Amino acid sequence: MPTPEKEALVAELRQAIEDSESIYLAEFRHLNVAQMNDLRGQILEYRAYLCVAKNRLLKLAFAGTDAEELCEHLTGPTAVAFCQSDPIAVAKVLTKFGQDYQHLAIKAGLFDGIILDQEQMAQIAQLPPRDQLLAQVLASLIAPASSVVNLLGAVTSQFVLTLQAVADKRESEEEE
Repeated sequence: MPTPEKEALVAELRQAIEDSESIYLAEFRHLNVAQMNDLRGQILEYRAYLCVAKNRLLKLAFAGTDAEELCEHLTGPTAVAFCQSDPIAVAKVLTKFGQDYQHLAIKAGLFDGIILDQEQMAQIAQLPPRDQLLAQVLASLIAPASSVVNLLGAVTSQFVLTLQAVADKRESEEEE
């Protein structure tokens, strides 16, 4: 029979799942408390938080949600990162932390409603930050309009230069 504490934890995990844009599962081994707290602090900057819970409780929380397919990756010691804002930045932090300490590896994740494996999560971590991606999209949207404005400006200035040349030629003819 489940205890009230475990039921409350499952309810809290389920709420975190519903509130998250993305979820990352990471396997951790031999990380001490200071290292875990360091990782928690790093991802907290991106409105994400790290939770360690028993896999059985995580399976109960994932059941019936978009993250249900993550249950197959719940083996061994698992840390779950719930991300509410910038999923790419959190993936970068987790990947870099894993490279620095060699005791953390992203196993899988839920990104925009799609379950991603370890390889796909590594590709997500290599993407530029969200702000840079938005700037690139904006630049590509503005580029055609900017080209049209430059083209119209060039036509206008060419027309003015042609008129000036005609005026100069008439002036020189009148002086002769």
